[in-house]
Amino acid sequence: MAYFLAAAAASGVFIAAGWRGKTDLALVPVRGRPGPVNDPGRGDVEANLYAPEARADVGVAIRLALKRLSPIMTNQLVQADVAALPGLRVRMRCAPLADLLEEMLAAAIHGAPASRLLLTATAHGSRIDVGITDDMPGADPVVRLGSLRGLMERVARRGGLLEVKVRPFEGTTLTLRLVAADA
Repeated sequence: MAYFLAAAAASGVFIAAGWRGKTDLALVPVRGRPGPVNDPGRGDVEANLYAPEARADVGVAIRLALKRLSPIMTNQLVQADVAALPGLRVRMRCAPLADLLEEMLAAAIHGAPASRLLLTATAHGSRIDVGITDDMPGADPVVRLGSLRGLMERVARRGGLLEVKVRPFEGTTLTLRLVAADA
């Protein structure tokens, strides 16, 4: 019961903080440059985000999701390490992919406060796997799976699969499986 009360309080913080706000990102200067958001590694994020092609770069989507959640991660003392192969592309537009990754990250932050996260992106044949692993031991598998059911359904509607592995004494891994763009 205490977990559900804490979960409800944290959800309120996410909503109050406007963690899904995307309009304010277009006004944030990066590296001293005024104007639209520029991604240092890939050029203009806004151009990549709303490109008409359905081939999203996973690295751009990960960086955008991390940028959106960085105030909350800082506030909750969550550190994230990223290990992603460059040039991975999936059959999805960048905006929906960034939204899914943002929801996965928010779920991981919500489920493992004051923790450390590892984000990985790898190619496995005709699919791309994006994983988020936390180091929070003691997670209840039933509660974690129940809290992610809606996200799992949204991922399935986008043609992907979200796997959740809860290891009670080690942490939880969320793995997003998507079809590679060149498959």
